[in-house]
Amino acid sequence: MQTYLPFPDFKQCAAALDTNRLGKQRAEVLQILRTLVIPEFGRLGHPAIRMWMGHVPALTLYGLAMVDEWESRGNPDKLRADITEFAPQAAHPDYAAKIPMPHWLGEPDLHLSHRSKLIQKDARFYGEAFPGTPAGLEYIWPEPAMDLIPEDPEEDFLWVVRSDQTGNVPEKIRTVGLPAVGKPAARSEAADVETPEEAPPVRKEPQRLVKKPTARRKRQEEIFRTLPGKTPVLVPLEDGRTLALGKVVGRPITLDDGRFGRNFELSQVLDRSDLSNPALLQDPRIFFPVPDPAL
Repeated sequence: MQTYLPFPDFKQCAAALDTNRLGKQRAEVLQILRTLVIPEFGRLGHPAIRMWMGHVPALTLYGLAMVDEWESRGNPDKLRADITEFAPQAAHPDYAAKIPMPHWLGEPDLHLSHRSKLIQKDARFYGEAFPGTPAGLEYIWPEPAMDLIPEDPEEDFLWVVRSDQTGNVPEKIRTVGLPAVGKPAARSEAADVETPEEAPPVRKEPQRLVKKPTARRKRQEEIFRTLPGKTPVLVPLEDGRTLALGKVVGRPITLDDGRFGRNFELSQVLDRSDLSNPALLQDPRIFFPVPDPAL
């Protein structure tokens, strides 16, 4: 986990990287952005994440510089939209110029340490790019001005339910349920066939373990099961591009596959951009709260 900063200028940083590391930087940036914004997502104690605390727009700008350079080298990209969602202003030059930068950006020793580390990783490529750079320097890890820990809203929020049985037509949603934790392996046909005496015995297939729910999953299931009737929920559709806003109604029910679920009553269909912070929908959890878009 790292953001390479051999220079204070993000575009210059991107241009200096070899293509392999440049491509990986896009994914690294997205991982750090999600950790900084989405509760319970990643390792907040990692120094490469801590240094960007309080500077999500600046990190987004850095990430977009990596994407721009990556595409300029003729490579396809699928991460620009996800990165931009964390700070859309970073994609507009008039607004990007006003984004506050971290206090450590421009500190000579920090950028020197990154150049030195890059030479250690690939002396042939970076030795020529950074002549006169001392060898063997360790990373300088700046500390944030304050610890900023992403937390779920406790008031004025809606539950997001990643139901796996809704399809993409909001008006047809009648029930919602949390995705299955895991399914038992299908029964082997060999178990139902008699083995002739002269044939070698059929080797018994090893028993496959059924995935068990984690403590976090059990908490999510219990909250979902006990939601009061008429509780508003959001159901992402079309990979989260639209959301069905409605209410769970009545008591928990048993779905066709044996899982428990809730009856659902549609109120309206929202666009992803209707949320105050659409990037929160990049949360991998199956059941989590987001701020109410009506507030």
